[in-house]
Amino acid sequence: MTVDQEVPSTEETPVVRAVEDMWQRRPTRLRDVPLQITAQIGHTKLPIRAVLEMRVGQVIELDRQVGEPIDIFANGEVLVARGEVVEVNDEYGVRITEVVPGALD
Repeated sequence: MTVDQEVPSTEETPVVRAVEDMWQRRPTRLRDVPLQITAQIGHTKLPIRAVLEMRVGQVIELDRQVGEPIDIFANGEVLVARGEVVEVNDEYGVRITEVVPGALD
């Protein structure tokens, strides 16, 4: 049986006829599932030796220039947006400047 074939349903269990129908219905309860959001200002690779030799006050150079947008990830894997760092009541925040096309579909 393929996903496009009609499947008999019971009153308790509605059946989605095709994968496309399932995504168009987008159950609202999925909107309440928590995601971990991470704002990444940059990254670098260091040998273990350099990590073990880290000291207070040391500067680690990242792969981003000052003023470049930072990346915003969902669950540490999916790039969903880019933004800029802002200060809000003595805490850091991120102002969204771009939503990655297709990331939230």
